Amino acid sequence: MSFPTFHRLSPRLVGLGEVLGGPTPEEQGGEYESGTVLLRVGEAEERWRIRTARITPTKPGAFVAVWERGADGKTQPFAADDGTAGLLVFVAEPGATAESGTLARSGVFRFTAEMLMDLGITQHAGCAGKRGFRLYPSWCDGLNAQAARTQRAQAPAFTLLDG
Repeated sequence: MSFPTFHRLSPRLVGLGEVLGGPTPEEQGGEYESGTVLLRVGEAEERWRIRTARITPTKPGAFVAVWERGADGKTQPFAADDGTAGLLVFVAEPGATAESGTLARSGVFRFTAEMLMDLGITQHAGCAGKRGFRLYPSWCDGLNAQAARTQRAQAPAFTLLDG
């Protein structure tokens, strides 16, 4: 897997950190450019999961899968204590491709491990976690009440890169 969206958009992230290794593909989730990347953030080396969200044509926002296969072969949410610093999810509008270099609007959600727990994404005591979730970049408007609440909760993690 070549991770075109990561390579196109990650240099625009101020404070992302120096890429030390990767991206390294994960076994599943190829359609979401699923992998991990090793970053130097300050003096620390941190491993982050990366994904590219899929824009959905019939609903506002985007969707991203965030699961792994357990030892029993079943899909399961990521564990909060899996050793990653968080999850970077890249989003680009329809018609905008990393390969063409003509991105209409794009951005990244930088969810720390703590944010993922607070949002109920990762599996931890008292929380089953999620295998996927919807994302609402700042350019999404006309949202229903639930989507607007989700957008507000996700807003601290979002950085607009183009548009």
